[in-house]
Order: sequence, then structure tokens, then C-alpha cells
Amino acid sequence: MFEEFYHFKTHPFRLSPDPNFICMTEQHREALSGLIYSVCTRPGLSVLIGEAGTGKTTILYTLLSLLERRRYFTAMCTIPTLTREEFYEFLLLKLGVNCASASKTKQLFALEEALKQYRAEGRPAVLIVDEAQRLPAELLEEIRLLLNLETPQEKLLEIVLAGQPELAVTLRREELRQLKQRVGCICHLKPLNAEEAGEYMLHRLAQAGHSEPGLFTAAAIQSLYEFAGGLPRLINTLADTALRIGFAVQSPNITPFIVNEAARELELVRAVPDAVSAEPQNDVVARLDAKLRESLAEIPAAETPAARASMPLESYASRQKSLGFFSQWMGFLK
Repeated sequence: MFEEFYHFKTHPFRLSPDPNFICMTEQHREALSGLIYSVCTRPGLSVLIGEAGTGKTTILYTLLSLLERRRYFTAMCTIPTLTREEFYEFLLLKLGVNCASASKTKQLFALEEALKQYRAEGRPAVLIVDEAQRLPAELLEEIRLLLNLETPQEKLLEIVLAGQPELAVTLRREELRQLKQRVGCICHLKPLNAEEAGEYMLHRLAQAGHSEPGLFTAAAIQSLYEFAGGLPRLINTLADTALRIGFAVQSPNITPFIVNEAARELELVRAVPDAVSAEPQNDVVARLDAKLRESLAEIPAAETPAARASMPLESYASRQKSLGFFSQWMGFLK
């Protein structure tokens, strides 16, 4: 399909939260840095807030990948509508806790003993809950109780809740004030601005192995940003559709007309007003092409996503200038 036509090594705009494709804008660096810091200092509860499509899940999978490299015990729950019994069953299974009893008392005792053993082995445990704005009050209360599992020095289970802005509203409810008081870190993600959206596009094209600048014209990237409103998920969907349409008409470049056709097919309207850059068009194209060439220069030609996944963290981070901030909090990963 279009991967071969446009000379991609892999699909550049899949919706799956692949950490290999994460584009670390300043706000993404701050959010991930905050979560890493929380894992290091173990205050108990951390919260990640962002609109749908801003990249929360990708941040979480990046954090998960970092933790698993250091053999942390991790449990990531992406289905927050479980019953209390199902939630504990999931937690025990993911953290490798053996408890055949359905008794909550026995389950909590087994969990606490296992967490103490893991901590003594230098392998802390982390629970990550995505789509947490959908957590029922019953599970929010269970999460509060899990934060009571602690030693005199630290929490035995670090918990990260990620959700849409409704989660922040929920945590401000009077009946949940005890849970809100346990929040040690709140990180935020917002839609990308126009410049970040352009960098995001070029980054994903480079990670997919595209070596020819100008596939998406600067005007097409601007149009794509306006329709997607800076939401990475919508950027991916719209860019993917534009590539499919471009392939269908055998166009060597993705132009604003093709982006408009893709938006029409997806029934999208412009989320932000038309914006005219103050820079001359040739300067815009030159700047975007320079960013693409810089990104491509940092990726070995023979490298594949699978190779990147197995690459040592130090090599991966050093290749991405945007990950330089890891040096502050990544001592525990060495």
C-alpha cells in the first residue's frame, strides 16, 4: 500500500501508543519527567491530566517501558469499569501475587507481604490506571485504601492515575478529599501548538524511515494542524487518511488539497482558525526540511522499530535530544 509507494520502513501514523514514536515536546518532557520523579521519590499517588488524544496513553506506555527495563513490578489497567472483585483479581495477577482466597482481607494481606518482599529485592511495584475519569467511586475508594500499604519510610505501591479533565473535577469532590490529599504530583498535557504539531509530524515520518524531505508540504502540515486542533491522535488519523488518498491519486506529495479531502472524508471541521505564517513560505519549508534532515541523521539507516525496542535505554535517549532531561531522574535506570 502507501508504505511502499512513499518509501516507509514502517507505518508512520498508527494509533497504537508505540513508545518508539513518541515525540517529546516540552510539555511531554515535563509530564514524563514528573511521573518519573514520582516513581523515584514514591509519594504514593500521581495524576496525569489531558484531553482525549493529547498523548496520555503513549506517555504511560513510555513510562511502563522504562520501568520494565529495570524489572519493576508493574500493572497497567486500561479497563477502569471493573468491579471491586475484578479489580483485585487483576491487580494480584499482574503483580504476581498468589492468593486463592476471594476474601478481601486475605487478598490485601497477601498483596502487602508480596510488596514488602519486592521492595526488599529492590523491585518496587507500580500500578498505572488509564482512562481513570471513568473509575467508579467504589474503585477510587479501593485505590485510597491501597495507598495505606506502606512502611514508615515510603509507600509500597506507587499509583498513577491518567485521565481526561473530568478526573480533576472528580478528585475535587468533597467525598474524595482524602484521596485528593494523597496526590503528590499532577502533570498536564495540552493540545500541540502549530510548531509542535509540525515537529510531531516530521518526527514520526523520520522514525518511519522516510528519507525524502517535503512529503507533506509546509502548507499541508499547517492545514492538518488546523483540522486536528493539535491533538496527536487526530493528527495521526488525518495524516494516515491523507497518505491513503495521496497513494490513490499517485501524488508524490501531500498537499493542502489532499488534507482537505481527508478531513472531508473523516467529517472534520477546522478546530482552529486558518493561520497565515508571518515567515515567508520558502523559509517555512526550509526550516521544516532542516528539522527532518536532523531527525533522520540521528537514526541509523538499518535500524528498525524492533531494534529500537531492544536497544539499551542510554543509546535510545542519547539519539533523541528531546530526552536529554532524563539525566536528571534516570540515575535509578543505570
